Amino acid sequence: MNSHDDMHADAIRAEITEQAIDRSPMELADVRAVVQLIGDIAGLDAPLADRCRELMARLTELVNATGWMWTTSTGFRPGQTPMTVGWLYGGFTERQAGMIMEASQDTEFPMPENPPMIESLKDWKHVTRSRRDFIGDEAFYRHPQWELYRKPFGSDHYLFSLYPINKDYLSGIGIHRQPGEPDFTTRERRIVHVVTSEVRWLHRSDLPEDLREDPLDLTPRSRVVLGQMLQGWNRKQIAASLGISPTTTAGYQKQIYRHFNVSSQAQLLARFIAGDGGDAAAKPDT
Repeated sequence: MNSHDDMHADAIRAEITEQAIDRSPMELADVRAVVQLIGDIAGLDAPLADRCRELMARLTELVNATGWMWTTSTGFRPGQTPMTVGWLYGGFTERQAGMIMEASQDTEFPMPENPPMIESLKDWKHVTRSRRDFIGDEAFYRHPQWELYRKPFGSDHYLFSLYPINKDYLSGIGIHRQPGEPDFTTRERRIVHVVTSEVRWLHRSDLPEDLREDPLDLTPRSRVVLGQMLQGWNRKQIAASLGISPTTTAGYQKQIYRHFNVSSQAQLLARFIAGDGGDAAAKPDT
């Protein structure tokens, strides 16, 4: 880069710092990792279920978790009984995964986080919460579910990312850590929320064919441009690096803006760094 280009990149980053970084736990290195992950999964030539598994294996590693579970369910409206229609997991044995499902269906000792979890979905919008957001340590450890399921299963702290697919179906992603491991940080929660916000088509992978959405992925070239824009590169730099005209570059940028529903490079970075606020939660009662 020449000095003028450096000044442009610095100006973009300064604008983002003012708009987002000062209120976000994520750093630009996290943004690069998130964009790389989303781009790789979008371009992976594999069945949807395999793409889900690859995404979760890498996301779990990114936030230093032990295992994960991804369910698609229905029946979250008043008077309904939740029912799982799709189920994937990784990092657990079959018995451990079975215990998670048993815990979710125990009617004598229901999961203590269920009421606050349902409350978090009152607006039927994507939310990401930690176990402590739903229930404090004291109430959690004295609940029968801890001795019956969580302790023998080996799961204490977790993140739940709950993504409404349509008016009837909910995609739920749980990322777990073993007892004795620390809670997830606000940075790790933000990473999970941003990643799960940007893979809409994978949330629908277990739905009937007629309810699925075609993946509205960016093209490979657009994903390259996206990564460069998130580094603060200007249109001239991007065009030169790819051997295309600034006009063609502008077309890719417009496609990216439409895809992420933003209108500027600063807003684009803010979307990845600050998210949409769905990972913020009030402190629960203990």
